[in-house]
Amino acid sequence: MFYQILALIIWSSSFIAAKYVYGGIDPALMVGVRLLIAALPALPACRRHIGKIPREEWKPLLIVSFVNYVLTLLFQFVGLKYTSAASASVIVGLEPLLMVFVGHFFFNDKARAYHWICGAAAFAGVALLMAGGAEEGGEVGWFGCLLVLLAGAGFCAAMRPTQRLIARIGVPAFTSVSIAAASLMCLPFSLALAQSYTVDWSVGMVLSLLYLGLGCGWYAYWLWNKGMSRVPANVSGLLISLEPVVGVLLAVLILGEYLSPVSALGVFVVIAATLAAARLSHQK
Repeated sequence: MFYQILALIIWSSSFIAAKYVYGGIDPALMVGVRLLIAALPALPACRRHIGKIPREEWKPLLIVSFVNYVLTLLFQFVGLKYTSAASASVIVGLEPLLMVFVGHFFFNDKARAYHWICGAAAFAGVALLMAGGAEEGGEVGWFGCLLVLLAGAGFCAAMRPTQRLIARIGVPAFTSVSIAAASLMCLPFSLALAQSYTVDWSVGMVLSLLYLGLGCGWYAYWLWNKGMSRVPANVSGLLISLEPVVGVLLAVLILGEYLSPVSALGVFVVIAATLAAARLSHQK
């Protein structure tokens, strides 16, 4: 569990770093470059393990790699362009509940009554967040929030297949090969979705991009996958409730983002609902 908590703390800063990068590079292009950077330290391990992966495991490996990295990151960071880092962090906070509902509908892992109650409260909190942003002329955008939400749904849908795949081929093989494969699969999508190919280089932009690739990319995913081999999928999902707390604080303190009173109430409702669900699940 320690590995996943550390990964979530690192991920909670990714939206902050991305906002610094956006001044110099298109978001879709940034995702492609980020994955290429993340793949570099994974290449030695990838070379050791790629020939040992059974042929029948390649199809599920490529599918979960595409969903976990390409789909999730493109939706998240293109969505971030249209909303604030604080609101994006709050939407990520819905993932623990999304994890439970995905399990309920697709994996026969039935949700309990308190999951539905907490889920309704959390989505009401998101409505307050967006209403407050629109009312006060803030940076909260519904389109950006929707893309981040879709990214979370994809991530949660891939969680259980990823966990089973890791159990079969091991953490080192999965982490290294999946990141390397995702970096190649992402390139055509990044190039197709980019609205500009111009890059305005600066020291801050380069450092933030390296942090996104090496820290939030390769290292955080290695920590997360290592933890997944020891923690049930539902528990992994509920741990994600820690991410929006840190993410919102960083957005306010570092980026100086403003939350209207209505939006702040929405943030509180979402975080309280996910924490309540996590608490009740632990008691069960």
